[in-house]
Formats: sequence, structure tokens, C-alpha cells
Amino acid sequence: QCIFNVMNDTMPAAGLGPGIPIDGTFGGATDAAVRRVQSYFHLAVDGIVGPNTFFAFGQGIGPRTTYGGPVFGSRSLTQGMSGGDVKILQNRLACFKYSTSLGGPPDGLFGPKTKAAVQAFQADAITNGDTGLPTDGNVDGNTFDALWIYTFAGGRGLFQGRNGFDVTFVQVVLKNLGFYTGAIDGFYGPKTEAAVIAFQKSEGINADGVVGPVTFWHIGLNNQQPAPKPLITVQF
Repeated sequence: QCIFNVMNDTMPAAGLGPGIPIDGTFGGATDAAVRRVQSYFHLAVDGIVGPNTFFAFGQGIGPRTTYGGPVFGSRSLTQGMSGGDVKILQNRLACFKYSTSLGGPPDGLFGPKTKAAVQAFQADAITNGDTGLPTDGNVDGNTFDALWIYTFAGGRGLFQGRNGFDVTFVQVVLKNLGFYTGAIDGFYGPKTEAAVIAFQKSEGINADGVVGPVTFWHIGLNNQQPAPKPLITVQF
């Protein structure tokens, strides 16, 4: 419900309809919102948030699990762990000022730099008014909730033909940086690919038009803002 409302406010031209109450109940309003998202991204319209619909929100589950798994959010994460979910954690943080704490592109290893990045994120969320969050650098229930609400990209690689809300984030940032001139619509088409390639060239990294861990990290180096800031407040 939270993510739908942010998506809706971020790309009003999509015509996703009114925002929905954030009440934790999957009722009629939520069902209708899910169906509108599914229709917009050309998915099967059934009102069920399954693997394909989660994928449009940038979250891989089931057969669409990314980076080799485990599924992001399926286990608590602490220093010393490794896996695809750790890489997703790093990707999500890397898109913001926490890229500096990480010190390099995501590698799937939860070391002290990743812990420091998580702690910085947790502190920013608390400053933003969130309650019930620790500042211990561990990622569990409440921190996962904050990550899902405040970090929108990093759950999968992005390239032409792969569409969703995480694409919207990349479009917004690249528009702010002067690389993207198209619509903020969540569709990874030729204009988005061209903007990604131009950005990659400017950063001196592999210019293949694919947004993966290295590109996510470079996005963060150029997007040094805290994550707990609504995407809609960014000017574009």
C-alpha cells in the first residue's frame, strides 16, 4: 500500500487512480490498485501479488528470485553473512549516500562497511520519524520495512524491456543529473537505455545499458541524499 502510493505520486501520468489507505488490510481498494498496476505494466490482471507483480515493484520471489537468492526479506541479515539477498541490500543502499559507506560496488558479502551503511540508513530513518528501528546495523523486520518503503531499486538488474517501479527511480535520478529527457513512466525503453549508457560513459564504467551493482553504486555516488526522503520531493 505504501509503495503503491509513492509510485502513484511519482508518475501521475500513468493514471493509476487515487491513493489507497495504508491499513494493512488487503481489501477492495488494495485489490483495485494492484489490478491497475498489473494493467499498466501489461501483466495478467488478477489482483494477486505474485512473482510477476512483485517483480514490477522490483522484488524477486519464487521463480523470479534474483542474484542467486535467498529471497530478499526471507531471513535476517547480519555481519558475516553472504548471498544474493545481501547483494540486494547493498544495491538498495548503494543508490543513495550510503554508497560512500559501502566503499565500492555491491559484492554480496556483509562486512563492516555494509554494517556501517545499514546503521547510517537506520539513523536517517529514525531522524525521519520512524519508530521501532534499531541502530545496530542488523537487518530484520522493521529495517526491512523501512528499506522497502524508502529504497526502490536494486532488487534486480535493469535493462531495456524490463519495466517497473525501480525503473522509475533510475529515470528520476538520471533526469536530475541531466542524462534522461523522457517520461517518468517506469518503462525501460530506448531513451532510458541511452541515458544509462551516457551516464555509464561519464563514470568510466562498462557502458552496456544494464543497471547492475556497479551502476547502482555509481548512481549513489551522484545521488548523495538520505533514502528516507519521499521520491516525489525530488525535482524533475
